[in-house]
Amino acid sequence: MENLKIGLLLHFYQPWWQFSETLKNIVNQCYRPILNAVNKIDRFCFTANINLSLLDLLEKDFPDVVAGFREAVEKGNLELMSSPAQHPIFPLIPEFVQRAQIKDDEKRKENQFGIKRNCRGFYLPEMAFARKDVGLLRGYGYKWTVIDDKVFGAKNPGAVPFSHIITYDGFKIFMRSRTWSNIISFDHPTFDDLRSRLEHDIPSWTGGAPAYLIIAMDGETFGHHPGDLFERLLKPMLMSWAGSKIVPIETIGQNFPTRSVSYLHDSSWSTELDDLDRSNPYPLWKSRFNIYHLKLWELVELALNHFGQDREDCLQITSSCHWWWISRSNWNPDFMMKGAKKTLGIIRQHGSPVEVEEAEKLYASLKELK
Repeated sequence: MENLKIGLLLHFYQPWWQFSETLKNIVNQCYRPILNAVNKIDRFCFTANINLSLLDLLEKDFPDVVAGFREAVEKGNLELMSSPAQHPIFPLIPEFVQRAQIKDDEKRKENQFGIKRNCRGFYLPEMAFARKDVGLLRGYGYKWTVIDDKVFGAKNPGAVPFSHIITYDGFKIFMRSRTWSNIISFDHPTFDDLRSRLEHDIPSWTGGAPAYLIIAMDGETFGHHPGDLFERLLKPMLMSWAGSKIVPIETIGQNFPTRSVSYLHDSSWSTELDDLDRSNPYPLWKSRFNIYHLKLWELVELALNHFGQDREDCLQITSSCHWWWISRSNWNPDFMMKGAKKTLGIIRQHGSPVEVEEAEKLYASLKELK
């Protein structure tokens, strides 16, 4: 443990349609306590992604939370990654939409909210990685991202990195530990419990050599989700480890050697080996075996034909949540329909009669879901 550095990445996101009462609860249970702690500790605490869609929701009723994020980033208490503005599954949207998502994120965060990234990392929503996107990200000046280690570890037994950084096409790829991230999210340990488990297990993995560990999860895990993990875990962890054991991920990238690979599987944090075997790398957002996923994509692709006429709405309809809620372990079609309804509205307003007719049929089939 003495030679271990931890990259702690928290992802702060809510979809554009989030209910006001739900957002209020999340703010009080999670965002405010975390930011109060971060800005009182007043040293580096963790790496963060703060989605633009969330900032838009917070701007009117919770300006103190926006100010808290801004203060933490300005002081260097948070390492802020960039991200697509409306939380799409990045590999699944056309390149012109990818570029618009990136530009909105950078320009509006800085110009509207005074929040400017302070590293060269790019957060991929749901850690949905595709080899084809690396060149685009590099072209915008990004140097690294974080993906889940499950697929890489299964395809490369014993090779999940801890003493070097994987690079693909000159782009650094940090591997988030699904094991340790899930221990926090699902076992709900106290800080003392987590520290004891790390002290017991990490040396057998690293042999005591200088090493790093990437732990990543939703920010809402701490305070809003069950388990009271802000008081039990995050707060004492930051008080004990912030700025010493927990360090910026970009700093880890500067202090460990790199090792180039010629191939990485397209995947997400939810991808399992059988998904790869079935050429289904993003199973919760575009499964080949979920007809409703495919119908919603058909509808969205029709609307994206009118991107130039309705840019903001077209960005919002690509939010990953619309597919998530009609996936294998999640089922709430009402939430999916928030995206479908907005999508149909774009087509009704701007589409040809043929497009509108096709869209109405797709929408009707989605509306039947219960």
